[in-house]
Amino acid sequence: MTRLYYPLSRLWPDHLRAGLGLVFCVALMLFNAPVSVIFFVLAGVSLLLAWLCVHTLWRQQTEFALDGDAVQQISRWGWAKPKRIAWGELRSVKLRYFSTRRDGSAGWMTVTIRGHGGKVRADSDLEGFEPLVLRALNEAMRQGLTLDPATEINARLLQQGLNRNGLL
Repeated sequence: MTRLYYPLSRLWPDHLRAGLGLVFCVALMLFNAPVSVIFFVLAGVSLLLAWLCVHTLWRQQTEFALDGDAVQQISRWGWAKPKRIAWGELRSVKLRYFSTRRDGSAGWMTVTIRGHGGKVRADSDLEGFEPLVLRALNEAMRQGLTLDPATEINARLLQQGLNRNGLL
């Protein structure tokens, strides 16, 4: 069984951005009247940054177990019930790419694996993301599941990137 997790080295920038932004917004809120428009804008931004903090903590505590029979999403801190999707019960695999640059040269990927046990979602910050995606795609092809065009294109891009980096 292979354990996959989000390493802190990939998550600390999100923790830092959210924390500093939240402190900055709350500090500015202290110098504004509670009925001003600026106060409400800062309150809204503060809520978004607080959500980013919680979301990053959620990813930090999430772990995936990958074996020959299934993929399982586990909450290390006990925040959520484990989700298990057996490879034989696979329904769909979707691989999405979200670009942060106009030319598409930077960004991140997410994979959503659906089965009878619900769905499991991971993003490319996950240590071991590529083996998880490749295993899910291989199982989908073995079972004759149809992949949407975006997933096929993104799978090729992921594989080209792995080949270029000498990982495949």
